[in-house]
Amino acid sequence: AWVADRRYMGISVLISESENYSNNTMNQLSVVVFFACVAALLASPLEPNAAAARESQEKLKQAHQKCQSDPATAVEEASLKGLARGGPKPANYGAHSLCISKALGWQNEDGSVNADTIRARAENIFGSSAKLDEVISECAQNQANAEETAIHLTRCYAKYAPRPKGHPPGHPH
Repeated sequence: AWVADRRYMGISVLISESENYSNNTMNQLSVVVFFACVAALLASPLEPNAAAARESQEKLKQAHQKCQSDPATAVEEASLKGLARGGPKPANYGAHSLCISKALGWQNEDGSVNADTIRARAENIFGSSAKLDEVISECAQNQANAEETAIHLTRCYAKYAPRPKGHPPGHPH
């Protein structure tokens, strides 16, 4: 039985109390919601293009599934949930973030930021604005290594991701 339809950062999530609904599926949904929020990006006042946002969410889901299927980049779903609540980063979180970032085209194969792709996808969802330029400038910066760059991108987008009114910015991930 479905007991709730909650909106988290603009994404509707159904919560189930059914014993038959596997914990793995629910955990995977939580992680997909987290990364969908990251992919949604940027400043709250910007209204997303619904079709582009749905397409972005589907790409994110596919990237997450791909990265979770590789033991070198898979992260326990419980660890990702804990991280969302401010817990410690799992040991392979950098590899996981890099896998997803590359799959989404946010980073090139060499690990450098793909600012053109980031800008194009963000403009496709939100349109262009001065705030968009500011966020791209802050977020699309290479760090000490490819994994740190992926983590920086994730944290930066979590900082600017649209969220429901009255909700503070999420924990950086």
